[in-house]
Amino acid sequence: MTLEERVRLKKADRSELYSLEPPFPYSNFLIEVSNACNHACIFCAHQKMKRKIGRIDEGLMYDVLQQAYDLGTREVGFYATGEPFLINELPQYVKKAKDIGYTYVYLTSNGSLATPEKAKKVLDSGLDSIKFSINAPEREMYAFIHGKDDFDTVVENLKFIHSYRKESGLNYKIFVTGILTKYTEKMKDKYQEVFGGLTDEIVFKTVYNQGGYMPEIETLLKCECDDEQYRRCNLPFDAICVTCEGYLSVENADFENMLIVADLNKVSLHDGWYGEKMKQLRQAFLDDKLEGTICDGCVHHCLKPAKPLMPEYATENDEIFSDRFVRERLIKAGYLKE
Repeated sequence: MTLEERVRLKKADRSELYSLEPPFPYSNFLIEVSNACNHACIFCAHQKMKRKIGRIDEGLMYDVLQQAYDLGTREVGFYATGEPFLINELPQYVKKAKDIGYTYVYLTSNGSLATPEKAKKVLDSGLDSIKFSINAPEREMYAFIHGKDDFDTVVENLKFIHSYRKESGLNYKIFVTGILTKYTEKMKDKYQEVFGGLTDEIVFKTVYNQGGYMPEIETLLKCECDDEQYRRCNLPFDAICVTCEGYLSVENADFENMLIVADLNKVSLHDGWYGEKMKQLRQAFLDDKLEGTICDGCVHHCLKPAKPLMPEYATENDEIFSDRFVRERLIKAGYLKE
């Protein structure tokens, strides 16, 4: 399956899975090794996150990896809200997954810390694919979107990963994704010019209110070509995300843990996946009655009050729905008047 096909599958009509007790996911399993990130992408809620920065307990992660495998999962990605190359143990995590028997182990990175030294260790550990999230194809716009002037470094790291594949004989895939905003949606040709010879596939996604945390995207960043009114979501029926605290979340971009359905420090992955809290959310999706949840804003492109599914695990953040952070950056860059 190509990366483009994987991306489209997440929004495809998969009604055969829509039940209160769907099959345990074969793929779509993400582990948040850390929620720390060295970039501040303008469309990402990480810039306003107040959740405590942490990293996953190694023993818990290995236990969850084994549980998911025993339940039938065969693919796993080591990333979610943070940058995986901030974690020195990343090669060990990849190797552990491969030793357990996972057939496809992958990760997404902004690429700035994927230095030859670090990348080589991860690739040698058995990584099956690496994806660089590069959200502008030239330096000035990249610095504006990412909040860091790392474009040249990212390109050099990508060049190494491309050349190392030939040198090492390893058979990993190399991908580039671009999250398009109104400021970059006409730059697709530039992506091909800069990265076409360094990657197996370039896939574009139009920016959206991922996880419901960024409603300001609708008014400040949305692509002019995007007229979507309803966003189909299969996550409650076909995806697992384990946060760095060891919680089971419905969404891999759950910045303040508002979509936690189980604490895997206390219950098994099986019981979390088929638990009452997850069933309640699935029923809300089946009935299209998401009022009061953060999912409502993402699915229906709206801004309505939202409460966490399990308040005891969420972080309070009065500014999580504020557009102040994005607005200030747009003003500073000259794209918006005060």
